[in-house]
Amino acid sequence: MSTPNSGTRLSARDRILRGMMALDDHRSVQEHTVDELAAIAQVAKGSVYYHFGSKEKLVSGILVHGAEELQSIMDQLDTDAVGLSAARESFRAQLRAAFEFLRDYPSFTGLVAFALARRRDDESQQLRREKEAIVMLLASRLRRLGEAEAAEAEAAPPNPMSSPLQEIAATALLSAAVTLSIDQHTTHPEWSVDECVEVLIRMSVGPLP
Repeated sequence: MSTPNSGTRLSARDRILRGMMALDDHRSVQEHTVDELAAIAQVAKGSVYYHFGSKEKLVSGILVHGAEELQSIMDQLDTDAVGLSAARESFRAQLRAAFEFLRDYPSFTGLVAFALARRRDDESQQLRREKEAIVMLLASRLRRLGEAEAAEAEAAPPNPMSSPLQEIAATALLSAAVTLSIDQHTTHPEWSVDECVEVLIRMSVGPLP
């Protein structure tokens, strides 16, 4: 899958973050030593401390960086095309790219799952902020699709931003995508991306023609 910075020379900081996001073993980033993380990223241990200061800040940086890349990928596939058909096509493409991103970066996906499972009072501000940013990103896409459907039906579009249902739907979609991505990666590799995306679409907005 093509991601921002693909085909370009990454800085040491970005190499560390990309390596940590792609980490794929039975342990989380938090359970690895800084020496292990530096070896995985193919940088010196001092480089990790230079760019992040501590392992805790590195973990926060992974979540921030991953959320930014996820938004960039979805934004690249977002279109200003008018009409319900174009809105549906854009939504499907963005959801597929988001699912592929979660699948390709299991460590980042694990951190999102961790953030979703935390009590609000236990969360760091950074953890909560990045989780909410991803939820709002999905909510904006669901809102746009709903507005296109309402326009097609010549009905006044709803005001989803004033309703808690919009945030609930986006949170449910993110939770389902994360869980499905992890299960596909660890237990059911026979599930295709297209099948998983179709299920997510049907769960969130119903079948798209």
